[in-house]
Amino acid sequence: MNSLLAKYSGKKILITGHTGFKGTWLSRILVLAGAQVYGLSLEAEKDSLFAKIESLGIKESSILDIRDRAAVENYFKSHSFDGIFHLAAQPLVRRSYREPIETFDTNVMGTAHVLNSVVSSNAANWAVVITTDKVYRNVEKLEGYAEDEPLGGKDPYSASKAGTEMVVSAWQTLASQSDKKISICAARAGNVIGGGDTAEDRLIPDLIRGFHAKSKTLIRNPESIRPWQHVLDCLNGYQQLISKMLSDGISGEWNFGPLLHEKHSVVQLVETFAKSWGVAGKEQAWKLEQIAQPHEAGYLLLDSSKAREALGWKD
Repeated sequence: MNSLLAKYSGKKILITGHTGFKGTWLSRILVLAGAQVYGLSLEAEKDSLFAKIESLGIKESSILDIRDRAAVENYFKSHSFDGIFHLAAQPLVRRSYREPIETFDTNVMGTAHVLNSVVSSNAANWAVVITTDKVYRNVEKLEGYAEDEPLGGKDPYSASKAGTEMVVSAWQTLASQSDKKISICAARAGNVIGGGDTAEDRLIPDLIRGFHAKSKTLIRNPESIRPWQHVLDCLNGYQQLISKMLSDGISGEWNFGPLLHEKHSVVQLVETFAKSWGVAGKEQAWKLEQIAQPHEAGYLLLDSSKAREALGWKD
């Protein structure tokens, strides 16, 4: 076992959002590392990776809506942990247009409920809040966004995640004033892909559904650029962040995305994936969505120099 994961052996770790795609991967990794893993989440989707795994090996799985402040407070009054990964969120841009209030309730107030309960109950030594590349005020710049650049969001999802970052900043201050001095960080990952992702309106799951149905996948913005990365790359980044938090007491915000020269458009990824699947070319794999769509950024990359230099992380 590598040295990063060895540090989890025997530790009690909470993962909020453990029934989600990334949460399931993280849960299994930490279980294999010897951690006592607890989960706090909504019910898993029926076709999700979590639902398909017969024995994930977690210690306790609690179904709880983080928008319910009283329920969150009660949970942390009876549970304490060595550390917490906060992944629970409404993670989809297009759903946020349909459910803007629910998105803000979950991403902003839900995070506030979790962090406030953790700090007020001294319920953990550290917490990492997982946000997104979309927290930045997007001005369609050709370089990646660094951690010190302005936050913002033109759609409900992006705006709610920028709000989540404000919550993290505020509770970093509150935690620094508490007796226990809980370390809190924010981790901003790119567009994550990998086995077991079944979410709606995500590129690779949509393509796979189309391939199985022998139908063309509707593509909204074929020339858009995104920081595509495998789920294990960003999870490795989180582990390296935790290692530095424990050894050097660091906090702050951290980007985890691919190198800037590794940028790929939506259509490049589609056609590479289609070729690997054995589906050749645009005419068989996809077609352009003709109906007007809600706004999404055209160009988005992360500058992850800070994580590469300070943590030694690489994807």
